[in-house]
Amino acid sequence: MRPLFLISHLSIKNVCKSLCFGLLFVIYASITTAFASPSGYQEDDITQGTLEYFQQNQVIQAFALDTQVSMDVSGLLNRVTVKQVFINDSDQWVNGRYLFPLPENAAVDSMQLRIGDKVIAGQIQPKKQALQTFENAKKQGKQASLLQQQRRNLFTSDVANLGPHEQLVVEISYQQKVEYRDGLFSLRFPLAITPRYNPQAQRTTEQPLLAMPSSANTATSAKHVRPALDVKMQVNIDAGFELTSLDSLYHPIKQSNVGNHYSVNFAGKQIADRDFVLQWQANVGAVPQAATFYQTGKTHLADNSDERSETAQRQPNPVDNNMYSLVMLMPPSVEVSEQHLIARELILVIDTSGSMSGQSITQAKQALQFALAGLRDIDSFNIIEFNSDVTMLSATPLSANSRNIGKANRFIQSLDADGGTEMRSALQTALVDSVQQDSDQTDAHSEMLRQVIFMTDGAVGNEHELYQLINDQLGDSRLFTVGIGSAPNSDFMRRAATMGRGTFTYIGNESEVQQKIEQLLNKIEQPVLTNIGLYYLDGSVPDYWPTTISDLYQNEPLWVSIKSASHQQQPIIVSGSINGQYWQQQLDFEENQAAKGIDLLWANAQITSLELYKDNASRDRVNKQVEALGLLYHLVTSQTSLVAVDVTPVNPLVDNPIDVQLQPHMPHGLNAAQSSQVLPQTGTASRLWLLIGFSLLGLGLLHYLWLRQRLPGQLLVIESHD
Repeated sequence: MRPLFLISHLSIKNVCKSLCFGLLFVIYASITTAFASPSGYQEDDITQGTLEYFQQNQVIQAFALDTQVSMDVSGLLNRVTVKQVFINDSDQWVNGRYLFPLPENAAVDSMQLRIGDKVIAGQIQPKKQALQTFENAKKQGKQASLLQQQRRNLFTSDVANLGPHEQLVVEISYQQKVEYRDGLFSLRFPLAITPRYNPQAQRTTEQPLLAMPSSANTATSAKHVRPALDVKMQVNIDAGFELTSLDSLYHPIKQSNVGNHYSVNFAGKQIADRDFVLQWQANVGAVPQAATFYQTGKTHLADNSDERSETAQRQPNPVDNNMYSLVMLMPPSVEVSEQHLIARELILVIDTSGSMSGQSITQAKQALQFALAGLRDIDSFNIIEFNSDVTMLSATPLSANSRNIGKANRFIQSLDADGGTEMRSALQTALVDSVQQDSDQTDAHSEMLRQVIFMTDGAVGNEHELYQLINDQLGDSRLFTVGIGSAPNSDFMRRAATMGRGTFTYIGNESEVQQKIEQLLNKIEQPVLTNIGLYYLDGSVPDYWPTTISDLYQNEPLWVSIKSASHQQQPIIVSGSINGQYWQQQLDFEENQAAKGIDLLWANAQITSLELYKDNASRDRVNKQVEALGLLYHLVTSQTSLVAVDVTPVNPLVDNPIDVQLQPHMPHGLNAAQSSQVLPQTGTASRLWLLIGFSLLGLGLLHYLWLRQRLPGQLLVIESHD
């Protein structure tokens, strides 16, 4: 006779299923959480910091790294030298890598390796060849350094065979132009890197550039306090006119001047956890309306011998008779009356991913509120927030009345930073024209300015996919990017705005939000100059970059780099449309200012444009063009690197060097789990799996306890088939 079942077979089965599935979900969630950062962030996890190695489960500081930045500003040009001092405090021979950011418009053209009194100039080589040269030197026990571009604004400096207690100095130099907007001159030097998120579809099994040590490598009994990375900053400004103000926005400085020459230094040691921004203002009468800088011949000679110094290399090349020009033109001042104001459809997009946590999300929410306050009755708007998912305030644009703005403000207050940075879906949603173009709406909508303001830190790794999306789906919209936080990915955001025929605005502090958002909204109410083109008097087109020029707004200058044969100099015509009317202005080169490094800016502008519109079909051709330009103009690019090698072997223990690893240094105000090196939530659903897992475990246990209470003292009997 079969035993009487006090608990049914089905009940026991359900309890077991709940417990098993709950346990599986918990395990899966734990694995997902543990591997979220390496798979989602890959090489971009690594931020600026100190160099360390691990020995016998102890964290040992290998390099006391000192970074010194020197800038020489002349008019609208800036020559920058970054000096990195590596001091091996250990008793080991070490190899190391240091990753650091540079401005996105930096034309990096020089590297020097200083070992005691010896100076070794870096040679420009194709990227693979330079890497092989460096690796061979490392194997041979030679001291060497390799400078590579990982991204447009992200570089690595590798050093090989640094002896015990030895000091090595790597000097990197680049050329850039000074920014000028709204009557203010400014320059920005990045001092930190926000880790970038790679969407699920973009993740690969490739190893990071520099793997982070696991927690298992560090003894739990040993407490290590990571020293902060200090930076020294020296800025010399020869403005050519008296300044009415000179301010550092985020760092305390000391300043002095002799006449129109100004000197700026950090006031004490400063931690490299947020970008350095310096801005200055001239008297109203000294504000330039046009400026032209020129250089005849190239900066660097084609023959890069080891004996040639940097100074010698930077002399103009007499073989190259081309003239390189950098032109800045201010658009005419145009007063826009109320009757000429055009209704706008303003799409406000806010990034609420984990990398925006802390001060960044606070600044972004304030920016949204100020943007709403600047809307007029004739305008319409919508808000899109994105992290791992995309959420819209409304399925269609809302009229800018008090009721809808109140609804929008409540929506903004509910926003919080969490999840991954799935920017593609957000961009795609924002660029889709939501107004149906039927016969009743076509005329009204054709008169509207459709403007997308995208607020983010830009911490993504799939930039090229996003560039392609903007290029394909922009239509008649204009894309304006607003960089939020202490260290936004300004390279991506500036280039996205360029493709979107808009502008890039940087907000690094809460106190700047209102002023900069109001300036942006007032500016974009009406473009001053559209459909801009350049040509010679004879109708031919000069070799200028960028070839696609964005609309110009009030107090927004036009920057163009031009290459022309020295024997064919003639005036250039700048043309465009103002309020639908044709406009042109002639640029004469009679008042050119001679300068150095203009060819570097021209070549860098061309490289930027080529890579911006690169796709799978043109990838090989563009890469070859970039490599040729890098070699010709001595520039570090995606296809070329600088390598410096001491010819004399110094390390007798080449088989036993310590490879140094990098400890992250997170940007100021970013709420991150610094001990685990994981940003707050990636694009995984680990928390959901944990919730499901523990819920199933709980249900299973509650079911078991209920049955025990319902049938006290009874035995669980499982059916026997005997």
